[in-house]
Amino acid sequence: MFGRNDFVENVKSALAAVDCDMGAFRSWQKMYDKLKKKKSEQEDRYRRCREQTKRVQEDAQLMEHMLTTAQSVDGKEFGRLLKDLRQMQNSFDHEFLVSKEDQEFHSTYDTILRLGTKALNAPDQKLLLQSEIENLLALLKENLEKEEPEIAALTFYYQFGSDQELAQLPPAEKLSKITYLYECEFRRPILQLLESGISGAGEQKHIYETATDRGSRKKYETLQIFFGAHPEHILEQMMEE
Repeated sequence: MFGRNDFVENVKSALAAVDCDMGAFRSWQKMYDKLKKKKSEQEDRYRRCREQTKRVQEDAQLMEHMLTTAQSVDGKEFGRLLKDLRQMQNSFDHEFLVSKEDQEFHSTYDTILRLGTKALNAPDQKLLLQSEIENLLALLKENLEKEEPEIAALTFYYQFGSDQELAQLPPAEKLSKITYLYECEFRRPILQLLESGISGAGEQKHIYETATDRGSRKKYETLQIFFGAHPEHILEQMMEE
């Protein structure tokens, strides 16, 4: 069962104590709960796809080395590498690595598998295979050098969007899309609420800090989380919980 953390609940209480828009906070908290629940899943998926992509790169580098330096290629070892590539095919697609819709990459990958070990015995086919492997390595390098997405932004994006939408965009625009959505729809609303809450708490601090009655002391304790705080720092702590 996914539970809410104490820090977020303390922030919620402080916002309520200074009469902030709690309807807006509850709407944000629903998005927050979904994001926190799915974030590790998205992080694991990205890391897994990245590791698989690197493994493909390592296999392709070994194949290229065999084709360009060996007097004769060890067909058995080359076949093992091809089998490894075949088993990994389509298992590492990710819109911030190798897109499922990247026709150039997948066509090159398919050609290498199709040529297979048979190409080792025909000079022209062997040359073609070497060329395709070199192309694949260039594409792998390009994909692995893409800027990594912020996992929180990516997770939030999937509450509203899909891979199909991202697939239509160039890499830089994909990153801009998820970052803009995360900033405008997730971060900005809560930062505005926190700014209002911190301001309200600051205005009320002098009223309650010297009071001795139980109600005033409790109110002071509730507001303490906002005294001298900065909205960004509060949100950062909320996201770390």
